[in-house]
Amino acid sequence: MVFGATLLALFTVTMIKPVYYHVIMPFNRFLAWSSTAALHLFGGEGVTCSGTSISSPSFGMNIAEGCNGIYALAIVLAGVAAMPARWTAKLIGLALAVVLVMALNYIRIITLWYAGITSTFLFSTMHLYVWEFVIIALGAAYWYVWYEKFVAAD
Repeated sequence: MVFGATLLALFTVTMIKPVYYHVIMPFNRFLAWSSTAALHLFGGEGVTCSGTSISSPSFGMNIAEGCNGIYALAIVLAGVAAMPARWTAKLIGLALAVVLVMALNYIRIITLWYAGITSTFLFSTMHLYVWEFVIIALGAAYWYVWYEKFVAAD
């Protein structure tokens, strides 16, 4: 019950127009900009950022809704919030979840970029199947490890 209510609340908040336009979209632009900066560090020449788009002469991609890690994060946060744990354990779980999911999403964006400049088929496969599975599996694994360390141990 708590999981579903928390998840519904988090998803609903992201759909409220002021939140979407003043939080989600700026976050997507930040992700595009910072991912472009990371690609430059990894030798990405000619990579530019415009709004939520990352592009080069050979490939382009957009950080769209659902591609920013926020939904995956909401699922993990709802899982942590739903557990009967001490508030300190929950706060640790929530903070670590944010770091983990956002770091994973950066890795996802960078690897998708390199897949995309290699092959559009590889990009599509990794985007739709590989990374979807990886994010879900690692989110569930994180939740399980957090549960075992902070909740079941009590």
